[in-house]
Amino acid sequence: MSDELLSKGLDRLGISYSQKQLGQLLTMVDEIMLFNPAYRLVSNTDRDEIIIRHILDSAAAIPYFISLGKTDIVDLGTGAGFPGLVLAPFLDARLCLCERMMRRVNFLKGLIVRMGLDNVTIEAKSAEELDGKFDIVTSRAFHVLSDCYPVMERIRRENGKIVLYKAGRKSIEEELAELSGKGYSPTSSIVGLEVPFLNESRNLLILS
Repeated sequence: MSDELLSKGLDRLGISYSQKQLGQLLTMVDEIMLFNPAYRLVSNTDRDEIIIRHILDSAAAIPYFISLGKTDIVDLGTGAGFPGLVLAPFLDARLCLCERMMRRVNFLKGLIVRMGLDNVTIEAKSAEELDGKFDIVTSRAFHVLSDCYPVMERIRRENGKIVLYKAGRKSIEEELAELSGKGYSPTSSIVGLEVPFLNESRNLLILS
């Protein structure tokens, strides 16, 4: 059922995929199911819920990331690899996963090998400790925008973008208002996402 759920979800998103790419995502699900009891990677313990709420939720933005072309991307607070390891098989990009918790870093190192990814690196540190520059700074379920924006802006290359997975528009507008109150006024746009089998609001917040 899970294999079919994932493939149907990718079909609904209009994402072309090979059997290798489908297998890479299913390997990710397998590894999370195996290590979650010990590593506490995600709160969901049901396989289908992991596919919907984490894999397909992350995958919903793949068409947008593809449209950006060849890029250097950093995924802040990636946790179990979301969204970075879901994006990696589909993008002509280099991805850096930033994660400070070593148990998750160790999990990610093994998962990258099992997924057969050669375009992913890991920085075992906090976002504040990063010293590189990236075309795209992304995150999912990370800190409140006003708290993390200064760090994101510092590591964003000139003409780069900050692309954040968010929930409803109302909460996004509240976060932008709070950010403005702290003296930051980046150009912003909101792109709606439709996550298959999930009846909840999802959006990308894009800052430049």
